[in-house]
Amino acid sequence: MSLSLRSFSSLVRTAIVTAQANCSERLAFDTGSVGLALIESVSALGVWLQYLLVQILCRTRLATSVGADCDSFVGDFGMIRLPGVKAAGSVTMSCLSYGDLSAVVRPGVTVRTVGAVTFQVVRDPGHPRWSQEARGYVRPAGLASLTLPVEALIEGSGGNVPAGAISLMGTSVAGIDIVTNPRAFTNGADQETDAQLRARFPLWLAAKASASRAAIESAIRETQHNLSYAVFDGQAPGGSARSGYFTVVVDDGSEEVPEQVVRRVHASVEARKALGVAFSVVRPSILHVDVSMRVLVDGGDDPEEAKTLLERAVSEDIAAAGIGDGYPFSRLAYVVFAAVGVSVRSVNDIRMNGGQDDISGRTSQSLFPGEISIHIEQEG
Repeated sequence: MSLSLRSFSSLVRTAIVTAQANCSERLAFDTGSVGLALIESVSALGVWLQYLLVQILCRTRLATSVGADCDSFVGDFGMIRLPGVKAAGSVTMSCLSYGDLSAVVRPGVTVRTVGAVTFQVVRDPGHPRWSQEARGYVRPAGLASLTLPVEALIEGSGGNVPAGAISLMGTSVAGIDIVTNPRAFTNGADQETDAQLRARFPLWLAAKASASRAAIESAIRETQHNLSYAVFDGQAPGGSARSGYFTVVVDDGSEEVPEQVVRRVHASVEARKALGVAFSVVRPSILHVDVSMRVLVDGGDDPEEAKTLLERAVSEDIAAAGIGDGYPFSRLAYVVFAAVGVSVRSVNDIRMNGGQDDISGRTSQSLFPGEISIHIEQEG
């Protein structure tokens, strides 16, 4: 609904016209006159009252509330904003003289990047090198390296680092000389935004009726807000039909969803599901999508910048596919032509995973951009 608000000058003009229309004698509203001063002071107060009313209206509706007002609105119903998510992944710790030396790496040992982004080793009793007696991960003599789970000390996207960025030991460990992360960390996320909170609120309300699909989806989204997911009712993890069973597939944007995330989702869904209904929470099966093509661009475009923009656009579009979705081959040309900042003239020799076929959707499948190679040619 639009509001009939008036500006200061509009209020002044309206007051002068109204006053003069109701007086048989001519009133003086010249600059510096008492009449004009009175009308301007009242009009300024009117503008202030309008501002207060607009603020009140904004705060009484979730759609127009921001920041703390969003929190207080949903807080009246018992809902809270989701915190940020710590980036998590694996690092490889190695020893140069591993023949005669062993090492024990305990949870809490820190590693960091050159930019001082710090991570700590976390406990995983299911790890093959975990020792309950040593209360840590054991590298026996003769074994060169250990691959261990870590998470960022601070929540947020600042923990998303590229492969190889973790290179320094924050805590000295006897028998460990080198540390690195073989894969990029991409699953860190900042605190839930106002827009994400508004979008989750209707689902949260619907979830109050437990054992429904909405309840299950709300349970997943309440675990952490950077998860993408799919719920397959009546299907086992392998895709076969199974009555009284459902499968939840969760993905946090990384190639390997941490075990602690899977466990948290499982516990959250367990609290909402119907009695007697079985379910599984599984990671997606990652399918890497390799793309190559030749693109003719306008002569005025910078080739390197065009290559970067187009490869990023293709990668983001592939990553945006939902769990279980396929990817049509014809979409690649559309994405390239629709890319902002590049004047594309033609697209040729498109290949997706070495061919020109669509990728069909499958249960539990998650698409991940692989090698994206775009050769740029300039017109003229």
